[in-house]
Amino acid sequence: MRPMVSRLRSPGGVTGLALVALVAAASAGCGRGSAPVQDAGSALTVVGAEDVERLVGEARGRVVLVNVWATWCDPCREEFPALVRLHRELPAGDFRLVLVSADFTSQRPQVERFLAGQGVDFPTYFKGQRDDDFIARMSPAWSGALPATWLYRRDGSVAEFWEGGASYETFSGKVRTLLDEAAGAGGS
Repeated sequence: MRPMVSRLRSPGGVTGLALVALVAAASAGCGRGSAPVQDAGSALTVVGAEDVERLVGEARGRVVLVNVWATWCDPCREEFPALVRLHRELPAGDFRLVLVSADFTSQRPQVERFLAGQGVDFPTYFKGQRDDDFIARMSPAWSGALPATWLYRRDGSVAEFWEGGASYETFSGKVRTLLDEAAGAGGS
């Protein structure tokens, strides 16, 4: 049986990903309150946790699902089609999906091929911040396990956070419940 999660970092410390990400962050300027860096000719924007927070804030009025994943993470790859399906089914005015790859910088071409193979044609993001800093800023409850998912209400508050893979039914049920709550309260 495969584990439900992969580790962004080892329990005893940080993996080599941190060093690669730190170099990328230093060159991109992420993690210092700068705007996300869009590489020319790429669908991936390099972000830090502050940038993810800004993206959630900009989506006020919509339910937002943030998913941190990696191509080397089996549970991440297994749940990915469910996330893309949900993005396609729900109106953009009500729902926003924010996908953040935690892959090594050297794996960027693999990430781009994976996204293309999944039919992702909307903005996606590439973590460009040191693992420990990114994890701590995203949530003190996050162990660094992947996939990691945050679900935000229309007002920008966190409704749920979980580590590990989920099914389409789980994602859809949780998101639609928040959409229905907002509609039942007269919208936002």
